[in-house]
Amino acid sequence: MAAFRAVVFDVDGTLTPVRSVWKHLHEALGLWDGAAMAHQQAFNAGEIGYSEWCALDAAHWRGRRVSELRGIADTIPYRDGARESVAALRAGGALVGVVTTGLNLLAERVRDDLRLDHAICNRLESRAGILTGQVKINVEHDKKHEALERFCRRFELSPDQVVAIGDSEGDIPMFKIAGFSVAVCPSSQRTADAASVVLRDESLAGLLSLLPAAGPESGRMPAASR
Repeated sequence: MAAFRAVVFDVDGTLTPVRSVWKHLHEALGLWDGAAMAHQQAFNAGEIGYSEWCALDAAHWRGRRVSELRGIADTIPYRDGARESVAALRAGGALVGVVTTGLNLLAERVRDDLRLDHAICNRLESRAGILTGQVKINVEHDKKHEALERFCRRFELSPDQVVAIGDSEGDIPMFKIAGFSVAVCPSSQRTADAASVVLRDESLAGLLSLLPAAGPESGRMPAASR
């Protein structure tokens, strides 16, 4: 690959040990055992599409305060070593971002807390702090490569200058176009096989030792405005 200039992480199951912020919210609110679980099963079985699944999930939260769900999302921890790894990447001159089918409630906290350059995620709609039950889909399941390409256009990069890091089969489209990829505690053998390397440790402390070195020409791009 060309000397890498950016690292793009998935969030759910990668920077955090929780594999789905959607499911985590449902469980915390006592909504999982019922329609929410049935909707996921219907999606997994191919009975409904991704947009419909997201719409059905978001509708469960209509009328709740954003602050209530954000408070739940804020309890989700990082993987051990995540903060240190991101800080080291940034100190080394790499752009760092996230691309996730998860929600802005978590992704934006991660972006701001870890001082990331960009975050692309799905967004719950709200008015006056109250959830409308609608969701804006910015990252579709099985189409993360499109989000990664948007990241590259924003920072004038080519995909082969990016390291993609994820944990699930939804990250495979990113792996396919990135110059290098890491599967973190992969959720399936297919995910592991699609990555350049696999990190099976629950901690991200060893992540940097797996990455190709950034070249001397890989100076930092300015962060885009949010």
